[in-house]
Amino acid sequence: MAGILYGVGIGPGDPELLTLKAVRILQECSVIGIPAENTDVCTAFGIASQAVPEIQEKRIISGVIPMTREEDKLEEAYQQICQKIESELKAGENVAFLNLGDPTIYGTYMKIHKKIIEKGYMAELVSGVPSFCAVAARLGVDIATRDESIHILPACYGMEEIEKYNGTKILMKSARRFDEVTKKLEELEEEGILEAFAVANCGMKEEIIYPNIQSLRQQGEKGYFTTILVKEKGNCS
Repeated sequence: MAGILYGVGIGPGDPELLTLKAVRILQECSVIGIPAENTDVCTAFGIASQAVPEIQEKRIISGVIPMTREEDKLEEAYQQICQKIESELKAGENVAFLNLGDPTIYGTYMKIHKKIIEKGYMAELVSGVPSFCAVAARLGVDIATRDESIHILPACYGMEEIEKYNGTKILMKSARRFDEVTKKLEELEEEGILEAFAVANCGMKEEIIYPNIQSLRQQGEKGYFTTILVKEKGNCS
């Protein structure tokens, strides 16, 4: 029988936030897939190995997914990693492919998942704690209450009219346009429209908590793992 591919969400950074199911799947699978050139530079592997040390002894499939919008380069990268995965599945091996946070939220894994299913293999998703849930917990604020709406926005692709979204705004992937994003938020804070908070590297050793947008701008944080939580003035508890 062919093996099964698992897209495993490992949470935002704290190894204690791996679910029991994620731990079990990592323990049972003979092959681990990572979205990096090797385990030394793979953040996801570093987190997962703290919760499940035995994965360091398992066979590793590596695949670099470039940070680009060029479809041909992305397609080539996905084809290469899928070929490696397919080879293992054909041999009857189960593969656990690591994904930071939850695979279904801007997950690099999801395209692999769809391609493998199209090839006729079984693939399953293992949910992980989303980064913005962990960020809200670290800040001690709620994401939404009562009838409050939630909007998840990829800040690097535009947030020119962010104040028009009612409720809580969660800004992810903001590194490319950090200065523009934080300047806009600072202006809205000064106008008394919004309140903004952020956590960089949530749950990791390098974690930094920013109680307001001014502190974030002063630090000049441009890390990829920075999540910004924006709430309407007066709705923060």
